[in-house]
Amino acid sequence: MTDQNQRECLIFLGKLDSKQTKRVLHSIVDGICKLGRPIYQEYGEVFTLPQWWNLSDAYTGLVKQVVKEEITKDQILEILSDLPDGHKQIVLDVISVRRDDIRQSLKTETNSISDAVLTDFDWQVKLALSSDKIASVQEPITSLDLDVQSQQGQQIHSIELNREDLKKLITSLEGANKVVQQLKS
Repeated sequence: MTDQNQRECLIFLGKLDSKQTKRVLHSIVDGICKLGRPIYQEYGEVFTLPQWWNLSDAYTGLVKQVVKEEITKDQILEILSDLPDGHKQIVLDVISVRRDDIRQSLKTETNSISDAVLTDFDWQVKLALSSDKIASVQEPITSLDLDVQSQQGQQIHSIELNREDLKKLITSLEGANKVVQQLKS
């Protein structure tokens, strides 16, 4: 949804009185926190179905954006500039009160991408002096133990890497770190 479309959809909130506005915004936050979603039938007399979807999507996006990007009060007020002052204050209050719940829900959603989590690791460098086929190898080998917590419990995965494999692993981990950093910003 573009910023202009989002602003147009945010205006729909002005059709509600203060009490209804507070209730619908808390319901939308409940939906983000997986505690139940707002029900169209409760607001069917005020909104058409497309307006309801747009309103719900716009406020869900706004709330997530505000918490993820730590948007200031002034920036929120600028986004909500077309709403009546009372409605702006309600939006600010709901976001302020529920900020920790929303942040925790977003973290849980991000963490649930995989059910296995790396909890610890240990590494050693060994020097292979010889093998059963070659009398003198003298190649460094990295032994990496990964402690992974999953639904099946704690598991240790051990890998031995030569210099080339270690470089590939480091390169892929650096790439993953860049992606994570981009998602944070």
